[in-house]
Amino acid sequence: MSYKIARKAVFYLFVSFSSFHLSNVISLISLSFKQKIHAECIAALRVKTLRQQKIIQDAQQAAADDTKSSAGDKFETSREMMKQEIQKAQQQMAIYEKMEEVLMQISLKEVQDQVGLGSLIQTDEGLYYFSVSLGQLQVEGQKVFILSMASPFGKNLYGKTKGEGMDFRGRKILIEEIL
Repeated sequence: MSYKIARKAVFYLFVSFSSFHLSNVISLISLSFKQKIHAECIAALRVKTLRQQKIIQDAQQAAADDTKSSAGDKFETSREMMKQEIQKAQQQMAIYEKMEEVLMQISLKEVQDQVGLGSLIQTDEGLYYFSVSLGQLQVEGQKVFILSMASPFGKNLYGKTKGEGMDFRGRKILIEEIL
């Protein structure tokens, strides 16, 4: 079920209940979906971190298994390449740790009025979650683009509100909802 269809179903379900405020119900649904997206972001980062840990372990094991032969230069070149591979993986892990720190700073308890860090927005082109750069994720069967506020797209949308639009790379993009 698409996100828009689910929201419409909730609207029709609760319209007859005067004791419920529709905006509160929609906010709760939005937060729930936003929390799922946020959890998927954390999971994706942890998978990436585990891959880097595996690279480090494999390189360390290869270095331990590599014995010095009569071709000393070949041995030294091989060890240097493994050392560089380990350093590259450690640097990547440090980046992922910083990204996870950013995710942990995002408050999921409120719906925002303006686009900023932690915003989930629906545009006429799709769903965008502004947190860290992870690309596209599938959450509940929906494509969600996970972008950093430092990205060109994020910078252009920063501070905008529902109903505002922008030109981005020759395309007119309209903010339909900030969830």
